[in-house]
Amino acid sequence: MKQISLFLLILGILLTVFGLIPLIFGYPYSNSSNSGPENFWELIVIISYEIKGWVLLSGILISLLSLLLHKRITILK
Repeated sequence: MKQISLFLLILGILLTVFGLIPLIFGYPYSNSSNSGPENFWELIVIISYEIKGWVLLSGILISLLSLLLHKRITILK
């Protein structure tokens, strides 16, 4: 159970960081409607802009669930 709690915490932190990217970095410059990302980082920023709210909310909820599981494990021992 402790391993599941740790996995959920790491997953929640990663999703939260991914959801915070649009709040920190601006949308990549595009010159026309058919221009795409120039590198992998711009692709990550564009994807995070598309799903920012859901990923951020999911990351926070998963992190809170992990902390509650960890607290319950320590109380039961």
